Amino acid sequence: VFFRFHQRLQRSSCRPCTMSKTVSWSELSKHSSAQDCWVALHGKVYDVTQFLAEHPGGAKVIAKWAGGDGTKSFDAIHPKTMMQQLSPETFIGDLDESTRPKEAAGSAVAEEMVLPPIQTCLNSYDFEAVARKRMQKENLDYLTSAADDEVTFRENSNVFSRVWLRPSILVNIKEVDTTCNMLGAASSFPAYVSSVALGKLYHPDGECGLAIGAEKIGIPFAIPCMGSNTFDEIKSVATGNPTRWLQLYVNPDREKALDMIRRAEAIGTEALLITVDAPVFGKRERDRRNKVEVAPVNQKSGAKASSSGVVMALQSFVDCTLTWDDMKWFRSVTKMKIVLKGVQRWEDAVMAAEAGLDGIVLSNHGGRQLDFARSGLELLAEVMPELRKRNLNIEVLMDGGVRRGTDIFKAIALGANGVGLGRSAIWALGSYGTEGVEAYLQILKDEFELCMKLCGVKSVADIGPQYISCDFLQAHVTAAPARTLAVGQYVPLKSAL
Repeated sequence: VFFRFHQRLQRSSCRPCTMSKTVSWSELSKHSSAQDCWVALHGKVYDVTQFLAEHPGGAKVIAKWAGGDGTKSFDAIHPKTMMQQLSPETFIGDLDESTRPKEAAGSAVAEEMVLPPIQTCLNSYDFEAVARKRMQKENLDYLTSAADDEVTFRENSNVFSRVWLRPSILVNIKEVDTTCNMLGAASSFPAYVSSVALGKLYHPDGECGLAIGAEKIGIPFAIPCMGSNTFDEIKSVATGNPTRWLQLYVNPDREKALDMIRRAEAIGTEALLITVDAPVFGKRERDRRNKVEVAPVNQKSGAKASSSGVVMALQSFVDCTLTWDDMKWFRSVTKMKIVLKGVQRWEDAVMAAEAGLDGIVLSNHGGRQLDFARSGLELLAEVMPELRKRNLNIEVLMDGGVRRGTDIFKAIALGANGVGLGRSAIWALGSYGTEGVEAYLQILKDEFELCMKLCGVKSVADIGPQYISCDFLQAHVTAAPARTLAVGQYVPLKSAL
């Protein structure tokens, strides 16, 4: 994956001179080494030799495209505004497309598959099936990778099959109200688009596509701090006053963390979701088998990225010394609501409430951190009684494995204020871009409304434990009906040897 040039390449906002020379493909191909590195991007040729050693993603990620066209990989991670920020000193000239060899003709633009009509996608798994065919292997491996044997990853989905519904009958459900509030923000139904790093790995629309889809359906969007669209780009696609939250991996350099908080505040972000379940990143073997170099556009440069998969390349941007004492600092520097994302025991939930924080997200990071960590749904059954026992008031969200409207209903019945949609939203983005996100969220909202009606519930506030049976929720060895659509999409881990 091709990452952005070093900050020195960005200091000039000048565009390449319009009176430029033309560069033939044969001339471009002569400059194909680390000592003499020209790269074509969107029909423009740049000499990036002097910046290879300083590139935060490492020199090889640029040198890979030396003497050729790196547009496709460039677009997979960079914001569109980057092309306006390249230093004029690096610009060589316009690429003469007529001289491009036939075998290189596809390097500038990704080959598109013929997509089935979006109307044929009836559920999350349909979007996933399409997205899997469109995504590059490295990007797919990063998205689907989970810790060790991926037991927790599969449990996140399977756990919903251990909770059954108890419908009430003879209720007038002609009109039901799916709206709710999460962290003080109105939402059309109790869900939000959760943060997933590097959205443009899956579709050129990136985080902007997720933001547009969330706004059109009327639910919050949690912007990832390690995104591939800038905050300003995300702000620019808003048509009204949508709810935006910021997911934050705390940078070891507090000044950089503060800078990100300030930039998020500048675009109207209302809540700060501090990731606390990833002091170090888990062992994600699908991703580790790919030697990829990458870094996020919204993080400041200065740290060298690893070449041991995408996740290891991001590790240097995360502070492993974060403690409860640091929460006071966050409270002192921002008026945004402060939420801990990644709480996994009732003791920590109680501490968060007693510390006066605004919310928690019960999450195991999509099964990507510690294998055999429990699911967010199971954690609800443990956490909520302990909070109520102590009369502690804190908003509780959960994520992990949510694929159906009934899943959302079950989480709300167990006490959640809302659920996060991570990978499932990315499958929608990766399949049809912005249009896919909107279509998927509408399907999920419709499923949730249907579940409410069939359970005889007229408002979200009325959903409670009386509508579910979860006797075996915490019995991990209890057999549950298999989710055949999930099983059909899941690709088991296999040894590479």
